[in-house]
Amino acid sequence: MDVSSSPLSILYIITKGSWGGAQRYVYELALEAKARGNTVCVASGSQGELIQKLNDAGIPVVRVPGLARDIRLGADLRALLGLMSLIRSLHPDVVHTNSSKAGFIAALAARLSGVRRIIFTAHGWAWNELRPEWQKLFFKTLHFLTVFLSHTTIAVSEAVRKDAAWMPLVQKKFEVVRHGVAPLTRVARDEARLRLTEAAGVSLPSSALWIGSLAELHPTKGLDVLIRAFATVAAKQREAILVCVGGGEDAGRLKALSHMLHVEERVFFTGHVQGAARLLGAFDVFVLPSHSEALGYVLLEAGQASLPVVASNVGGIPEIIVDQETGLLVPSADPEALALALSELVEDASKRNRLGNTLHTRVQEMFGLKRMMDATFALYPNPRTQP
Repeated sequence: MDVSSSPLSILYIITKGSWGGAQRYVYELALEAKARGNTVCVASGSQGELIQKLNDAGIPVVRVPGLARDIRLGADLRALLGLMSLIRSLHPDVVHTNSSKAGFIAALAARLSGVRRIIFTAHGWAWNELRPEWQKLFFKTLHFLTVFLSHTTIAVSEAVRKDAAWMPLVQKKFEVVRHGVAPLTRVARDEARLRLTEAAGVSLPSSALWIGSLAELHPTKGLDVLIRAFATVAAKQREAILVCVGGGEDAGRLKALSHMLHVEERVFFTGHVQGAARLLGAFDVFVLPSHSEALGYVLLEAGQASLPVVASNVGGIPEIIVDQETGLLVPSADPEALALALSELVEDASKRNRLGNTLHTRVQEMFGLKRMMDATFALYPNPRTQP
């Protein structure tokens, strides 16, 4: 169904208004939904780059007090009541929820408000993150209730769907719709290196071989494993440096680790860089060492940039990276295996070129943005045929 022929009122809900994979997903869906003639609004619990981008695009944004990542009963109740009030004022045909916290509260608010179509996108499962067992059990319960309350749950990879195979009563609600990306205008290599050098605030050798990552500095992303692996590589490959693009709570710990391993002069942190995906051409090798990853938008962006990739063999990553064909896969939390894979690419320019080119082709053929949009909007209702 092409929803452009049947205008809908759509409310997208997400916990954080910062910028990451889930936020990019909401942004692109909101823009496309508006372009197809629908009425669109986005609700978020906080300000950030997502909110600014939506404002620039002329898409209404509503801040929901109390909607935050942490579990706080008083704030959660305030968020629930605020979302119910918002939903009843907008009368949306579709409430499309994202992220663990907003997923459950928004799905409950939408059910209590009688919304005809509630869609939840599972960008990953919180029980796969590094956390205590009691928290994993809590999030399993929370996610099950979210799926139960929703009419349809979009899994962004087959791995995400399989991870939820234990859930009773709700398996028919799942639809796999993988992320897609549009062609991206990249910044030339020298200019990209100059911009990242400016962001780092120190002099980065432009003639070096750049190993890079682009990720939130969070324990789940496994950047400590990358730094340990790089320390091994750096002992033999004097021309290599590591550039970590992104900000987050783990920055201090990661900097301390690089100092402890005596590679602080070859490991650089840029902090958050707006539009960083356009600068990926600065890198010679791209690394995603996550402990958990639903699919990995950034791997699609690396593919657009024709970069050779080393990534953890977890979650939906193998749906993009085929080992030795479109990149190299290594076990997560294994710095020795990661160091070997990095050394392999650092030493073999022809292999870097081959893997980068084949990944570029795979992304173009299998992960187009239009395919994702059409598959997602096909799950929305047609108001002409529904009561």
